[in-house]
Amino acid sequence: MTDQIRKIQEYVYLKYVDPGDHGTIDEEAALRVLEEHYRKPANADNSECYYVGILLFEHGFDFDDEAKRASHFQRARWWLERSRKLSGEAWDVVDDRLADIVSFLKDQGLALEPLADVPAVAHVAPVAVALAKEIEDHGTMVFVPAGAFLFGPEREARTLQAFYVDKLPVTNRQYGAFCRATQYRWPKYWTDPRFNGPEHPVVGVSAADALKYCKWVGKDLPSEEQWEKALRGADGRIRSWSDEATTPAHACFGRDPETGGTAPVTASPRSGSPCGALDLLGNAWEWTSSAIAEGEGLQIVKGGCYSDPVTVLRADLRLEAGAKDKFENIGFRCVKNA
Repeated sequence: MTDQIRKIQEYVYLKYVDPGDHGTIDEEAALRVLEEHYRKPANADNSECYYVGILLFEHGFDFDDEAKRASHFQRARWWLERSRKLSGEAWDVVDDRLADIVSFLKDQGLALEPLADVPAVAHVAPVAVALAKEIEDHGTMVFVPAGAFLFGPEREARTLQAFYVDKLPVTNRQYGAFCRATQYRWPKYWTDPRFNGPEHPVVGVSAADALKYCKWVGKDLPSEEQWEKALRGADGRIRSWSDEATTPAHACFGRDPETGGTAPVTASPRSGSPCGALDLLGNAWEWTSSAIAEGEGLQIVKGGCYSDPVTVLRADLRLEAGAKDKFENIGFRCVKNA
């Protein structure tokens, strides 16, 4: 086994099987490398081919097109079934995914294809799996000092260590540089003129997409607590601009949800929080790394968006969104430990 295959296996295991510190790799390139590896005659009886199935299964959720998702799931089913046959053992990591695949295919009215042959994929040239790297312009960060702050609608006293937060949300220009450099898929609304201005916040990205960008630039997604502290400072304010009347100079809000769209991230110069972060409220909701304990696959988003009324623009308000979903009104920004 090569170091490259071992690195990919460790990544898949730590991200999708037993969560741990998995780092970042180009998953699409990794998938091609894994499939090529387990197709070789020398590896035909290797039950560890479940790594291919797991990665195919997880990538299937990235497609809104049901036909593309079904194609990924059919291929994932082949590799997972093969692994189970070769090992002769039951394993919930494999069995649960197979059950989800069969359920999806039946719901779509699709036949369960025979598993006689290795599923065909388009030929691609060998690809090196690249670790994340920084881009030249990944955004100015501002410092959030350590100490106490008021959290949530109950104004609960919390304490955080110092950290840095992006001054502005990640833009289409920045995210586009990431996609071009890593060959990563483009955001869902990339061609929609309501959302695709180069200095508008990138939207149409899942929580996983956002995290991949963060890791690529050596950062992370903020927790809900970090996001709130960046906005509220030490005085517990509800809006970045405290008690000033909210105008378009403070936030992008109240636009028509059907015809309206986002604004450039610098369009609201009076939106600054105590630490100097801008555009935290309105324009686009922002992913956090905080998950909902009682809701499987749900993560917290903060801040409100371009179509929300001013009453929604509050630091202490949260929404829940499916971590794998991609919406036209959710973007993100990054943080980094001080």
